[in-house]
Amino acid sequence: MKVLFICCISLFSLCCAAQEEHSIRDLKKGKVPDDSSYVYSLPFEKGKKYLLVQAYRSNLSHKGELALDFKMKKGSRVCAARGGIVLAARSDSKRGGLKPQYLSDGNYIIIRHDDSTLGNYWHLEYDGVLVSPGERIVEGQVIGLSGNTGYTAFPHLHFEVTAGTMAGTHQLPTRFRTKKGTRYLRPLKWYKSI
Repeated sequence: MKVLFICCISLFSLCCAAQEEHSIRDLKKGKVPDDSSYVYSLPFEKGKKYLLVQAYRSNLSHKGELALDFKMKKGSRVCAARGGIVLAARSDSKRGGLKPQYLSDGNYIIIRHDDSTLGNYWHLEYDGVLVSPGERIVEGQVIGLSGNTGYTAFPHLHFEVTAGTMAGTHQLPTRFRTKKGTRYLRPLKWYKSI
C-alpha cells in the first residue's frame, strides 16, 4: 500500500510537471485560461511600482526555475504576498555577487501558508528581516527590506512559491492581483501593487 501511494504521488508529480511545462510558454505570453490557483498580492507596498526583470524560466539565471525577480533599490520595503507563519529567516549576511561562493550568502524569509506552500523572499539587505520565525504575519505586512546579498548581480527581490510532497519539492507558478486584473506576471513589465 505504501509503495502504491508513493508511485501514485510520483506519477501525479510527473503529470503535473508535463502539464506545467506545456503552459509555461503560455504564462510568459500572458495567454492563460482562468484557473483556481491562489491569487497573491505583489510583494511590495501598495502604490509602489517595480520592474519584473526575470520571470519563469528566464535565461539570465532562472533557467529551469519558476521564480520572479523584481528590480528594487536596497532598503525598499518587501511585503508578504500572502499571510502565514514565518518558518525561517536570515539577515546576518553582508556578502553578495556573481561568484559561486556567494550562493549560500543570501538573506531571506520563508513563510509557510495555510495550505503548506512556502513563500520565499531572497537577497534581503543586511539586518533587513523585520519578522521572526514562528511569527504569524498577514498579507501586505512589511516583512523585510530588499538588498543585494547572495548570488546576485544587482539589488532585487527574488520571490518564489514552493510546495513539497514525498516525491520532492517543486516551484509553483503564481497569479497576482494587478490593476489589469488577476495575472501571471510577464518579464520586462512594470507592476504596481494595488
